[in-house]
Order: sequence, then C-alpha cells, then structure tokens
Amino acid sequence: MLSITPDQLGAAGSHIARVWGGGYRIEEIESPTHAVALFHVVCSDGGRFTVAVDKWGNMGGPVDSHGCETPDRTKALAALVRDMHEVATAP
Repeated sequence: MLSITPDQLGAAGSHIARVWGGGYRIEEIESPTHAVALFHVVCSDGGRFTVAVDKWGNMGGPVDSHGCETPDRTKALAALVRDMHEVATAP
C-alpha cells in the first residue's frame, strides 16, 4: 500500500518542475516508511534520478541512476531515507 501525503506529492511535482523544468515525469512512487516517500523521475532523454520527500514536504536528493541498482546507490537511498525519517518523526 502506498502512503503519501498531499504535501509530499505537491512538493515533489513542484520541485521537479522548478529545478529541472519540463520533460520530466514521475515514473514510480515508493513509500519505504510512513514518513518518507521516494519519487523516481525519468527525463525525456532517458535520464533517471530519485528524490525523497518527507511527510511535511521537505525534499532530499537527488540520487542518480534510478533503474541501475548498485551498492552505492542502494546505500545512498537507504541513508537518505533513514536521515529524513529521523527528522520527520522527531518530537
């Protein structure tokens, strides 16, 4: 089950449009924790990256090369999710 807030969806879409412009679309959404969602983005030229958004709409990333699972990318995403989850759920 996917669990994202409207703030997460709006923040991801507006951030992608503002920073990278047109030609980008959200290809996949994951929610590895209740407080952080990963948005996998693809560009019209085939480039891919992932951004993370916490439940308050704060952005993290990008982490490059979505679709090319490597140990470094997996570690980078895990660290990003862990750090953002701690901040988003702090009292």
